[in-house]
Amino acid sequence: MAETLSRSRITGVDSIRKHITHVAYFLAWAQDHDLPLSAETVVRRHVDEYARTGMPDSSEKSRADRRARLRWLADQLHPDQAPDRGVPIARPSIKPPYTSREMTQIRRVALTQPTAARRRQLCLCVGLGAGAGLDSQDLRHLTRSHVRDAADGGLNVDVAAPNPRSVTVLRDYEDLVRIGIAGFKPKTLLLGRKEDRRNLAARAIGDAVVLGDVPHIEQSRLRATWLAQLMTGSVPLSVLLTAAGLRSARTLVDLLPHLPSTADAHRVLRDAGAVR
Repeated sequence: MAETLSRSRITGVDSIRKHITHVAYFLAWAQDHDLPLSAETVVRRHVDEYARTGMPDSSEKSRADRRARLRWLADQLHPDQAPDRGVPIARPSIKPPYTSREMTQIRRVALTQPTAARRRQLCLCVGLGAGAGLDSQDLRHLTRSHVRDAADGGLNVDVAAPNPRSVTVLRDYEDLVRIGIAGFKPKTLLLGRKEDRRNLAARAIGDAVVLGDVPHIEQSRLRATWLAQLMTGSVPLSVLLTAAGLRSARTLVDLLPHLPSTADAHRVLRDAGAVR
């Protein structure tokens, strides 16, 4: 057992103590099967057989937990026999949000489309992207009934599956959303005619007439702009994550390099949570 643990690269008294029981039971099983009581026996093939036949009175969870720990140990002792974990797939980098100047240009383009249909479609994409954080997938299932007028005159959007949530539209984008939903019956899709169509937002944006020095309009960047605005405001993290449909803050961390630095971090931190 000492040889096995010394070669395993496990460090720390607590960590070694946790592995002693698993290794001891495994080596007891190995002895019953006339296997050498050495580190050479701690390989995945023997570990899997031990977990399958050597723990008859243990629960499924206990067998799985012990097998996982012993497999890890086997991989440390015999890295040449460890399964190939493959090449890690890099996460796509998040695109930067639009600046205030760029959003002014995009808003102008949305409001000055040459036809009512194009104006409505682009206003919808911009209003729900930069105003409520909806991406192209969120727009796919959206009907007129999903956009509700709140009691205070604001707009709430009930996003359907696969990432259901309710989002309140930012005040500055309510006018665009209202243009985008005008004239629709409750059950009518706001974009396209079939829910299974892909790249709905890209198609709607691609149909728009864009003249002059206007940045390329993308639904993902409109959503990033919405996230950035909430991150620089006094919005609690739990509220932001829920409204964005995020299960972790990883996307927010990726956006940090694109946000303006806080000029007076000392004051912001000192006044946080102050009783008014």
